[in-house]
Amino acid sequence: MRVVHMIPSAGPASFGGGVVALNLVREQCRLGVGSEIWSLDTAADREWASRSYGVDAEAIKCFAPSLPARALWSRKMERAARREGPGIALVHQHAIWSGLSRIPNLLRERNGIKTVVTPHGSLQEWAVKKSNWKKKIALTLYEGDNLKFASCFHAVGANEYIDIREYGLKNPVAVIPNCISTDWLQSSGDESVFRQQYGIRPDQRILLYLSRVTPKKGLLMLLEAIDANRDSFADWCLIIAGADEFNHQAEVEAEIQRRGLTNSVILAGPLFGQMKRDAFAAAELFVLPSYSEGAPIVILEALGAGVPVIATKASPWPQLTSHGCGWWTDIEVNAIAEALQAALSRSPEQLRQMGQAGKALMVADFTWQQAAQKTVRLYDWLLGHGTQPDFVITD
Repeated sequence: MRVVHMIPSAGPASFGGGVVALNLVREQCRLGVGSEIWSLDTAADREWASRSYGVDAEAIKCFAPSLPARALWSRKMERAARREGPGIALVHQHAIWSGLSRIPNLLRERNGIKTVVTPHGSLQEWAVKKSNWKKKIALTLYEGDNLKFASCFHAVGANEYIDIREYGLKNPVAVIPNCISTDWLQSSGDESVFRQQYGIRPDQRILLYLSRVTPKKGLLMLLEAIDANRDSFADWCLIIAGADEFNHQAEVEAEIQRRGLTNSVILAGPLFGQMKRDAFAAAELFVLPSYSEGAPIVILEALGAGVPVIATKASPWPQLTSHGCGWWTDIEVNAIAEALQAALSRSPEQLRQMGQAGKALMVADFTWQQAAQKTVRLYDWLLGHGTQPDFVITD
């Protein structure tokens, strides 16, 4: 069974979608599936992805993007799809609203190929409204057919299933959560290296944010919540680690200055590899105050590193509360401030115990091997080789 995972990028700038595609491809290949990635990456991106995720470089096929670059499509990829279509069993598309959505349409119409679409949060109301006029054009040209005729959607959480249905799509939906690798669960970080890198005192406690620095992530709400807990936060430091998007970092820096938090916040830039693991080793608490999410991998990484989490209900993580490994709050400043106040009142030992509860949850239910096994069952069903899995919803 040859499966093509299609994504604009699986390189270091791909964020959650690339992580999901790479982990699924690695684990599916271990299960004997002929899985590969088609992307618009460079050779350097491919080398990084192969090295970082243990995926054979030959399984990552890169195609040069065509102009206009913002459309995220490739004439060369479309030619390859026409040429190789008869040998492809299924396309699993990661992320939508790019020109790559033309290719599943092409393969379905020419070769009758089954398609699975993982929106990665792109059908949330907040996300759909962003640049809405561009999305309306995409719907007319290719995305409408891509969504309407997808064989199945892959929702990474219950929230995303609801988003798909509320968008008006009636296709089957497989609910398969994002997961964490056993390598991450078994890894360790060096707190002292991270503290030395950023000049953080040994006695200063660390609240970590690690994701894109972009408006939908709610950093301005977080800064207001910290300001509301200024006295309790006196011994803490917020690390904001992530790549700037839409020049939002300038707004964040201005807000830090306006609220007089310059001694309590460090903008660390993007972190990868061992430095990211070192950051989690140094952190006592992780926060993701988003307006919109799919099922963010970074929450899994935090829990897998034994760090309790504060997240808004944009992320489908009620387990933070039910399993005693964090706080799951409404998407507004007061709720975030209340959760932060509760977290800051906990002792280091209490936070460690919460973190260990989160790690135990990851080991039990959230490994990529488990996710890959479910996707293979899904593919077999779509191809007529198996019964409908119990995680597929058809109503």
